[in-house]
Amino acid sequence: MVAMLLKDLRLLVRDRWVVLLSMVVPIAVISVIAAALLGDDSGKRLSIAVVDEDHGPVAAAFKTALSEHAEVVELSRDDAARFVRDLNRGPLAVIFPPGLSDNYRRGKPSDVQLLTDPAQETGLRAAKTLLLLMEKKAGSATNPLNRQLIELAEQNLTGNRLAVTPFEQNLPGFALMFVLVAVIFATSMALHDENDWRTLSRLLVAPVSFNALVLGKLAARFVVGVVQFLLLLLWARFAFGVSLGSSPTAVIVLVCGVVFATVATGLVVAGLTSRRQQVQPLALAIVIALSGLGGLWWPPSMGPAWMGTVAPAFYTTWAMRGLNDLVLRNRGMQAIAVPVTVLALYGAALLAIGLVLFRTHAGARRAAAEPS
Repeated sequence: MVAMLLKDLRLLVRDRWVVLLSMVVPIAVISVIAAALLGDDSGKRLSIAVVDEDHGPVAAAFKTALSEHAEVVELSRDDAARFVRDLNRGPLAVIFPPGLSDNYRRGKPSDVQLLTDPAQETGLRAAKTLLLLMEKKAGSATNPLNRQLIELAEQNLTGNRLAVTPFEQNLPGFALMFVLVAVIFATSMALHDENDWRTLSRLLVAPVSFNALVLGKLAARFVVGVVQFLLLLLWARFAFGVSLGSSPTAVIVLVCGVVFATVATGLVVAGLTSRRQQVQPLALAIVIALSGLGGLWWPPSMGPAWMGTVAPAFYTTWAMRGLNDLVLRNRGMQAIAVPVTVLALYGAALLAIGLVLFRTHAGARRAAAEPS
């Protein structure tokens, strides 16, 4: 028993960075969750585009009241539509129609048009609540009877529905998280097993290069990951009614891009670790970072400003942008062009780095195993 204890302690000292990582990971998880869900968001304000075609006291009062609680961006009608639909800078644009102030004075109701992006469900709900509260404050001077003189007419700019379901908000991110866990762990551990069992060294007797051999192994993991991801998305579609956009081809292309980058990440993990036992803490830390900072657990709007700044450095952020465009905005191939390009570049870079790292470790282990 003592000998076994001493042996395990020596292994822990040898793999001290692994032990340190396993201690740091839980702290990082708690910190990310607390920052996203419980952090102080006093410096982060909701952005609302405003189109003032009234130029009267009621619209001015609305804008003043809204600016106390949100960032009001005054734009033309076309620019406001781009603000919401193309740039996704805010959940909605408010259009105050001509004659709004005159109608208020005469006690005549007016339609205020909302150009919305239901994909930003959290911000949209907050903005609508804010508008309803601001109506009473803005119109109190000219509407002493407090009648309902503003009716909100909503138009979805990014899809064909005025609302999305909680399943559509959450299931794609959870599906991607499970794919991260399965593919990264399976890829890195399988490569270590191949090396430990000396399968790689035996296969290298054949007229094939080391890189080609590893790429063949990765191709099998890629196929399995694509099938797994598609099955999860199809289950979400038929079991929970989650929309998968207007183009099945776009879904397949995006899934392939995501899994390609994920398999390459698994190769990097295998290259950074010298033994199979080291994979778990490193892979776990990477999955948590990719999930928490990539927007898999919650909408990006819920996180603090710093999280939105660093998020584009993680390929899962681009994967979720593509998934949100397909699932929440009912878009097709054109919408995923940028996310898929970024995923392909990430995957290619990680693949090149992983091949160098894994070849170095594999060569060193083969040299150590050969008799002198």
